[in-house]
Amino acid sequence: MAIITLTSDFGVKDYFVSSVKGAILKELADVTIVDISHHVNPYDLSEAAYIIRNSYEEFPDGTIHIIGINALSTPYQKPICALINHHYFICADNGILSLICQKNQPEEIYEITAYPEGIDSLFPMKNCFVPVACHLARGGVPALLGNKRTEMKQLNELKPIYRDDKYIIGNVIYIDHFGNVVSNISKDFFDEIAQDRKYKILLRQKDFSMTDITVIYEHYNEVVQDFNKEVQAFGRTLCLFNSAGFLEVTLYKSNPTISGGANQLMGLKKNDTITIEFEN
Repeated sequence: MAIITLTSDFGVKDYFVSSVKGAILKELADVTIVDISHHVNPYDLSEAAYIIRNSYEEFPDGTIHIIGINALSTPYQKPICALINHHYFICADNGILSLICQKNQPEEIYEITAYPEGIDSLFPMKNCFVPVACHLARGGVPALLGNKRTEMKQLNELKPIYRDDKYIIGNVIYIDHFGNVVSNISKDFFDEIAQDRKYKILLRQKDFSMTDITVIYEHYNEVVQDFNKEVQAFGRTLCLFNSAGFLEVTLYKSNPTISGGANQLMGLKKNDTITIEFEN
């Protein structure tokens, strides 16, 4: 049974997501449709890429991923279908695939021309991407979609830097549903630089004071041991490498709708700086 995933910045208030699903089911009643996310910030390619690249490999090979972020066709941005790492991706050629599949080169790329009535519509995710996904789900040949290409648009993401033999300077790349702040500092990069040296993570608070974190935990619950009781650990700031392998700043069991998440209480937003200072 074919699997089609959906990612968009549509939200769930409007009719867009249900309309896309209905169009798929009208063509393929037995297909499995999985929502990756529809709460991506509008037009935010890097946020969508972070979400998709940390989830798509969990799906079986051959899964078809429809991405409806900044999808309108322009003379400089055409709809494409790419086979990368044994997965099909259908999206606009706006650079998002270069962010999702940084470690994998495309096996095939096709500029979609087979569904001209949908390419320039106001709803290309439904009118162009859905027919392509259903064609592939039926076992259709990708070469029938349009002309083969050798390149796709490339985007460069912010990368952490190591400066003066003392500082890792990273940036906030994502803020999740709990208000946890995710940086672009990976565990591999940190371990390569740290070499068992002592360090402190410099975090700005909303009132412009600074908090120094000197421990990176392996699990959220480890902070309880440092404060003896769970009630004393509640709301404490901690850092850890999350399940995707990136340094995350969080507040232990803090409800962002009641007491505020790490992003709110520290005044941190996307692209803000996070600095790690090492002892020489």
